[in-house]
Amino acid sequence: MANQIEDVIYSRLQATSAVTDLVSTRVYPVRRPADASLPLIVFERISEFCPPAMAQDPGSVISRFRFSCQANSPESARTLASTVKASIGYYMDSTTTPVVDGCLPENSFEEYDLGADLYAVEKDFSIAYRE
Repeated sequence: MANQIEDVIYSRLQATSAVTDLVSTRVYPVRRPADASLPLIVFERISEFCPPAMAQDPGSVISRFRFSCQANSPESARTLASTVKASIGYYMDSTTTPVVDGCLPENSFEEYDLGADLYAVEKDFSIAYRE
């Protein structure tokens, strides 16, 4: 995934000590490994929109990403979700490739998986960037 927005997101989370204090390196794109210990973060691109332009493609993209903050208690999942929001929410960076124009928090919901005894807080963000 060289020079992909997923790389920038992963790097941002790994560069935030409040996140790594909770999950270490347990941040996974798309799906979690079966043997991964909790707490952890799984993130994925849910949708993508390229705003139209008149003369040429400016390379602007707005993607919706979902961050699943998973833990063995509701409190731990909520704490992790709050930490992800503080790290990703309103983040901008003109030095990355791709350039991140902004990350806006959208919505959040909680769920419990009885079979896995797993709590999750899902947070969605719109991430605008330039390819």
